[in-house]
Amino acid sequence: MHSRQMLKVVAAIFAAFAVGLVFYFIFSAAFGDGLEKTMENAGVEEQEPVYKAPLSYGDNYLIALVMGILGFAAVLGCAFLFGKLLVKKSP
Repeated sequence: MHSRQMLKVVAAIFAAFAVGLVFYFIFSAAFGDGLEKTMENAGVEEQEPVYKAPLSYGDNYLIALVMGILGFAAVLGCAFLFGKLLVKKSP
């Protein structure tokens, strides 16, 4: 497979994953995860967080979507730069 074709395939996989995460977030955000459900069943209250992140996902969908896209772009950029560094150091 040529590198250009491989790049298109990888880009398509990333795009599908990003779109899939948006739909997953839409349908799963209203329901608690396993830990939240277990805490609710045990009658345990959630404590104050030890660490507060500098960026928040917010309470509405638009802010959560923008922060998710920013996070995805940051991770993708770091992975791309890391890949470039590996290619330059390889013989």
